[in-house]
Amino acid sequence: MMAIALLSVTIMMGCAPTFKYSYEAKTRFPELKSYTWAPSTSTSSNQSARLFESNVQFYSDQLLAQKGFKKVPENADLTIKIGYDSTYRSSYELQALNLFIYKTGNSELVWQGTALGTIDTDAASGNLKQVVEGILANFPPKEPKEK
Repeated sequence: MMAIALLSVTIMMGCAPTFKYSYEAKTRFPELKSYTWAPSTSTSSNQSARLFESNVQFYSDQLLAQKGFKKVPENADLTIKIGYDSTYRSSYELQALNLFIYKTGNSELVWQGTALGTIDTDAASGNLKQVVEGILANFPPKEPKEK
């Protein structure tokens, strides 16, 4: 009986996304305050993907505004691109969601955050919002303390 309970907990925990991030250490993030979104790479026939990307942008915009970033249509400091690995089952699900953040002028990747696991893209479930929050929890990275 104990083995069944332990197996159930392990399976449930295996479904929860894990978060990873990486960044360019030399980038001075406090100097970067505006952003724009890169054009979508999904095809116009894939309406589900466009809806999902719109929701990721909506949740990200809210979080980035709270962190002092301003979304602008042009001349942004940063450009954000969405990447994902998807599958279609009973509902639209992802195995990975990535946010890539580039310096706009030279397209240099300065930060990336990833969620790995089963991600429900249905906005009503709340899962997508939690995943976007998890990805952006460490953006911008904290400045290293001088020794």
